[in-house]
Amino acid sequence: MAKEVNWISIAGLAPGATLRAEVKIRNRHAAAPATLCATADTDHVEVRFDSPQRAVTPGQGAVFYDGEIVLGGGWIE
Repeated sequence: MAKEVNWISIAGLAPGATLRAEVKIRNRHAAAPATLCATADTDHVEVRFDSPQRAVTPGQGAVFYDGEIVLGGGWIE
């Protein structure tokens, strides 16, 4: 779960909407494919990785990409 999500290149996601993206969970982490799932609280997004990721740590940033375009990001809960 990412909190305090800030959208950069898109207006955001409507509650219940999903979006495919690559997600980086730390600076040197390779972006991993995931589905972003909007929650009723527009400040939060559930991130469902296609495969398990190591060391997903609360307090670190999660950044959402579409290729080289930054969609937005938030803080890992």
